[in-house]
Amino acid sequence: MMKNIIGMVLGLAVVLAASACSAAENDSGNASSFIPDAGRTQTIYFWDEGNAPATTSYTVNNGNYFDPPEFRPNMIFYPADEGTQIKGAVMINPGGVFMFRGDNEGAPVARMLNRYGYQCFVVNYRLRPYTQEEGALDLARGIRFVRKHADIYGIDPRDIASIGFSAGGILSGEVAMNFDGLVNGTAIDSGYVPDELDQVSADLAAEGMFYSFYGRLSVASLDVDKFREAELPPTYVCYGSNEVFRGQIENHIVALREAGIPVETNMLEGLYHGFASGGGWGDDFDRWLSGVFAENGGELTADFASAELRGGELTYSLDIKGNPDSADIIVAFYDGGGTLADVNINKPEGTINAGGGGTLKLFLWEKGALRPLTAAKTLRFGGERETHLNNVLAGADGNIHYTYILPAGYDESKTYPMLMTLPGWSNLFNTIETTPLTENRYAEGNAAAWTELGGDFIVVSPSLTDWGAKSARQTVELADYFVENFPVDPKRIYAAGFSAGGETLSRAVDMRPELFAAYLHISSQWDGGFENAASARLPVYIFIAENDEYYGSAQARRAYASLREAYAAEGMTDEEIDGLLVLDVRDDEFFNDLGIYSYHGGGGIAANQQDIILWMLRRN
Repeated sequence: MMKNIIGMVLGLAVVLAASACSAAENDSGNASSFIPDAGRTQTIYFWDEGNAPATTSYTVNNGNYFDPPEFRPNMIFYPADEGTQIKGAVMINPGGVFMFRGDNEGAPVARMLNRYGYQCFVVNYRLRPYTQEEGALDLARGIRFVRKHADIYGIDPRDIASIGFSAGGILSGEVAMNFDGLVNGTAIDSGYVPDELDQVSADLAAEGMFYSFYGRLSVASLDVDKFREAELPPTYVCYGSNEVFRGQIENHIVALREAGIPVETNMLEGLYHGFASGGGWGDDFDRWLSGVFAENGGELTADFASAELRGGELTYSLDIKGNPDSADIIVAFYDGGGTLADVNINKPEGTINAGGGGTLKLFLWEKGALRPLTAAKTLRFGGERETHLNNVLAGADGNIHYTYILPAGYDESKTYPMLMTLPGWSNLFNTIETTPLTENRYAEGNAAAWTELGGDFIVVSPSLTDWGAKSARQTVELADYFVENFPVDPKRIYAAGFSAGGETLSRAVDMRPELFAAYLHISSQWDGGFENAASARLPVYIFIAENDEYYGSAQARRAYASLREAYAAEGMTDEEIDGLLVLDVRDDEFFNDLGIYSYHGGGGIAANQQDIILWMLRRN
């Protein structure tokens, strides 16, 4: 707490330098003198030429290092989405065993957190041959810069968090452990010349450890005394159940709690090391970090800590931060028809009459007035995904028939990724106008598989009959309809097309490749063009059986080769292309082991395969 107060005072005490020709007119500058522009992406170089604190002499790259000797450590600013309420700043530190910086753990994470209202800074810290301590000073310098310019970025100078992935988390933890406060470059380099920026605190309000820990590379610290002495900030630890360092991470969590450090954990079932912005952790992290910032500033926040429906009675408890006397806290339950069924006022825990199910809402209202201060927190009860069959959208090319599935506990105040999944041709779908669907097992199977690995999803499954250009236009129109009318994250729309559905989607991604985060092409032929997908750098996964009875595998191989050629024409290297394109040809044995002997029809399982879904999610 004392460090936070020091940081606030120092941050507010800094007087901003101004000049007739503002540096904010530029896209980059040195941290010592640059005046930022909070409305656009900019690059801030940490150190003035010749004055970067270092213990390493690096003048020649012998081929073993990621950065050239002339590399200047920096951070790239990504502004919060326009129209969002600015909550604070997040420093983002990609991982890469201190040998490289993973692209998927930088900008994609920033853009995801921008949507929640965070000003984000992706830190390009020094890598090997430099030490962990030298890289940590880079991050500390970035924290000072953000705090100095807190008013420009529209944040409270106390509300700066740092998150790191793998090695990036270790680096971030190094700052909190050893380079916070007013510790500057002279700690490791007596030749470093401190400047005005070094008089600004590098304290952090919160730490986010993503498949990482405080410690050294591959070795988590369990030093309870050191944790306690360092006065570490509240820490959020997120990792997958299949994490290679899971044991170390969980032992490290125990040690942090023994030291009295507030720790929030989020284990993502089925995920491995390196999920980056995938896994659907954004909502939970935002809930936690918003609470930390609010508690830091004293602002009242409230959210559901637990809520359980048993019989007709709903038991709940609230997580309240700040002064609970500053507003009325209302918990209300509405039945399935939207009628108020029961309400509790200023009861942080209790029971409420829920009847047969409905919607639980939490409001903060102005004291003595029927005026909400914040948007309601909403939970829906029923416990099942909501499948909506036989829907019709009057589109530009005629009626579009479709199924859509909403996640359990669907909350309109949240945003969700979306899967557009197109089945193959069959009488079931071809006669939809005369024979309404009674179920859609294909879409429901996809919803279950994608939700298990990626968190809550909205799933949309058109029932199309043309499978050509018209159906492709309708698919795009339907996706746009959901973006405009449902809480869909437009940057996380995934597409999967099986058989004839793949023919249609290959045309759709040719029409609007930027609409999709990744495309899964299953047991099909490619009817669209290739250049537009390449120009948009769309990730494409092609799956087919070696002995597909309908298409064979040759067409898939040709499509893959044509895509590679188009991506190469965009100037991409083989390594970059390999990260975006996959050709997955499965032999008979793969299907036979699953009891499948129809190799074309059996290909439909691809949209439910864990390894394929994780590949898709990691492309975001």
